[in-house]
Amino acid sequence: MMILNVTFSLLVFVADYYFIERKRSIIFILHSQNEVNINTIKSLQTENERLLKNQFIANNLTEENINEIMKLAQKDDPFFLDKFQFFFPDFFSRLDHIGSKLILSDQHLCAMMRLNLDTKQIATYTNTTIKSVESKKYRLRKKLNIPSDIEITQWILSI
Repeated sequence: MMILNVTFSLLVFVADYYFIERKRSIIFILHSQNEVNINTIKSLQTENERLLKNQFIANNLTEENINEIMKLAQKDDPFFLDKFQFFFPDFFSRLDHIGSKLILSDQHLCAMMRLNLDTKQIATYTNTTIKSVESKKYRLRKKLNIPSDIEITQWILSI
């Protein structure tokens, strides 16, 4: 009887050890994949910033102009859209050509995304909640027929 108990205990110990090692190897693989994904995200963000700066340069925008537009956005100033349209004259006409006519709040959201502001920044600048901005982005995605597998800010930046 004692040999049976010892054998059973040893068998359980080996099985536990096997599953613990298997779990450890899975965690290691997931951690490695996570590191690769983080590096990919960082490189894409860097490339996105570089392309955005190049596009600003192509539109003859200086750092001073960009800062001026950003300050107007941060203050939720009514002149933000006017100044934005001055520096990006074809942006809204291209958007209107792609989808249905956008209302003023849609244009405001698109302009903020065009400046590469994230959802949290947009919510802070417009004194709304993050959930509200996400809902607006969702409705805008439907208006412009943007596929769900494409990130809306990246799509706006590509226009």
